[in-house]
Amino acid sequence: MFAYSPDKFASLYATDLGQRIWSFLTTPENVARLETASELSKPAVEGIEEQLLAEFREEVLADRVKQMAGHMVRQILEQRDWVLDQSDVKVQSVPFSKAARYRRADWITFHAFRNTSDPRDVVLTDRRQNAALPEDARWSYYATFASPLKAAVAFGVRDIRQLRQHVHAHGYQRVRIERMLRRA
Repeated sequence: MFAYSPDKFASLYATDLGQRIWSFLTTPENVARLETASELSKPAVEGIEEQLLAEFREEVLADRVKQMAGHMVRQILEQRDWVLDQSDVKVQSVPFSKAARYRRADWITFHAFRNTSDPRDVVLTDRRQNAALPEDARWSYYATFASPLKAAVAFGVRDIRQLRQHVHAHGYQRVRIERMLRRA
């Protein structure tokens, strides 16, 4: 199902350990875990770290082995239409300290800023640094998202392409986040 090109990891991949790691990573359950972590905007390997440790224990702690595992994960996800979003994302876990985050090719990264005096007043933009925000309020960084589902549920964005066009033309889009639950 998946093809792996080991490149600089050819000698490690040729070992029993390399073959076992590839077999482990390409199981349908682990591919689903990698994709789920990616859908949640987390580094992909966060989805398999417990299972990886349970299966390989200390064998997976060597830097070269972790690097090869990351190389393998990238090729698996790229074959499933994911693209690299950011490398060297800090991970607070064992065995990884840094990992890559992936996103769907059609996802666009947006940043949300909240009005400091009205947290329901939110501005969406495509820039986190030096973003052109409305000058009638003070803004604080709130969140980053790329998933169209997150855009729809959290910010009421129904058409991500229209949001992209509006942000490109005006620098931002202002939205009002209404309260989901009312006090009894």
